[in-house]
Amino acid sequence: MSYVNLRAFESEDMKELHRWFNDADSISMIGRVPRTYEETVQHVEKKRKNGDLVLAIENEELHTVGWIFLQNIEYEHGRASIGILIAPESRGKGYAGAAMRKMIDIGFKQLRLNKIYLTTRGINEQAIGLYQKTGFVIEGQLRNHAYSDGRYYDTYIMGILASEWKD
Repeated sequence: MSYVNLRAFESEDMKELHRWFNDADSISMIGRVPRTYEETVQHVEKKRKNGDLVLAIENEELHTVGWIFLQNIEYEHGRASIGILIAPESRGKGYAGAAMRKMIDIGFKQLRLNKIYLTTRGINEQAIGLYQKTGFVIEGQLRNHAYSDGRYYDTYIMGILASEWKD
C-alpha cells in the first residue's frame, strides 16, 4: 500500500489542479470540458463556501499527487459525497486507494458520518474496481445519464456505511 498524507488544499496547489482538470483522461472520465485557470479557482472557492472538506494528497516525497474532498456534507442525515482526482503521472501507484481510506476514516471517525457515497461513470472500470476494493457497493445505476465524446454512459451510485467500514 502506498503512503499518502492528506493536508489542507492551498492556493499554491491550484496550478497543478488546473493541469489535472485539463488532462484528456480526466475530462473524459469526469465528463467536463476544459477549464480556464480562473474557472478552476472559482470551482475550489465555491467548494469551500459550501463547507466542503477539500484536501491535497501528498506522497512519501511530499509531492502533491492529487486532491480529495467530501462535499454535500449533511450532518442532519449523517452523509457526504466523496470525490478524488489523481495527477495523470501518479495514477496506478496506489495513491487513490490510500487517500480514499484516509478520507473515509475522517468522515466516519471525526465527522461522525453514517454514509459516504459517490457517483462514477460506468465506463470508468478502474475507478469502480478501486471503490469496490475500498468497500463501496453499487446502490444504483442511472442509464445513459452522462454524455461524453459523442456517447451516453451509465452512471453508478456507490456507497459505504460506517457499520461496513473496516480500516
